[in-house]
Amino acid sequence: MDLGLHTTLTDSTSISNPEIIAIAERITPLMAKEFGKVWDLFSTRATPFSTDNYQVLTRTYTAPTFAYTASGGNGWDSASDTTALAITDVSNISVGDILLVESEIVVVSVVNGTTTVDVYERGAGDTSGAAHGTSGSGKIIGNAHLEGVVDARAMAEGTGSVDNYCQIVEELVDLSKEDSDQARKFGMTEVTLKAEAMERVMRDLARTAIFGTARAGTAAYPAMTRGMISHLLDISGGIKTAVGGAFTETALKNILDDVRAAGGTVNAIVLSVTNKRIANGFTGADSIVTTRDATTGGQILDGYLADGFGVIPFVVDIDMPNDKVAVVNTRFMEKGWKVNDQLRFVPETNVSSREKKETLQGKFGLSMTEVGRSHGLLYTIS
Repeated sequence: MDLGLHTTLTDSTSISNPEIIAIAERITPLMAKEFGKVWDLFSTRATPFSTDNYQVLTRTYTAPTFAYTASGGNGWDSASDTTALAITDVSNISVGDILLVESEIVVVSVVNGTTTVDVYERGAGDTSGAAHGTSGSGKIIGNAHLEGVVDARAMAEGTGSVDNYCQIVEELVDLSKEDSDQARKFGMTEVTLKAEAMERVMRDLARTAIFGTARAGTAAYPAMTRGMISHLLDISGGIKTAVGGAFTETALKNILDDVRAAGGTVNAIVLSVTNKRIANGFTGADSIVTTRDATTGGQILDGYLADGFGVIPFVVDIDMPNDKVAVVNTRFMEKGWKVNDQLRFVPETNVSSREKKETLQGKFGLSMTEVGRSHGLLYTIS
């Protein structure tokens, strides 16, 4: 498990502690192969967090489509009307937008309030004006403007932000008797006690990466950092589907299609051991390549080959819940430690002369950008 410590800084108070790295490297091979995989998906920030709270950028995307209405013989139900053409919601339509309704193309000349538009002409270019009935849908296929005229553009995509916070992790290590004969007899030496504390911290980090929720710290409540599931489920505009049933190949294909429709791409499918067993049975991938010895049985899929994405690796985390499957782009996932507050052992000074205690402590944060475009979540899987 990669602790995400900063190793290239010149600041001695922010760079990783060699003792911490050495202990973690001894522990990691002893853990389950599937342990801490979501934490590892978060790459280490180039620099530490400089503040306890920080902004995580999100993306919103509105599909370039619209719905229209008309009354008999008027508006879209006429082949010649150019004014007050009724549209259910014009929030993503601008002057100059080129609209395609069935086989007719028109160009918006005026956006009237919130429900109608005017167009320069019916049947623009090589198309012909036509009556389209009293309701239907169309697409925005481009944008064209008069020479010298500049109009405000409606936002089909926008950048927003949400707050996230650095979280303190802390484990007390009592070394008061670590050098006694009894401690050596039972193996409770300093090395062992520190390794046990490190393992507890690693488990906390691994589970926070999955389940963590954002909470501003106060004098009465500790700050908490938002993990993967909360980024995908709780942030407005996220791509998510309430399955309400079994995890199926169709559900996986649909969430991948949703990400593609939003203009994003993914490079990992994150799931539990149970759901990985189900995924091993998926046979509708664009291709399945198997290599097995004569004495080996079973089928294991290392990834899923999806149109437009290539091979997307499966990432199994032992702590991932069975009711959720995430598709993510790790390019937009980061972890980091607070400047001057990386994971380290700190001697406790408020103890008696007969006591020796240290605290394994640090302050870390997580962030996932491009929520709403480059990640997706299936939830309420049963």
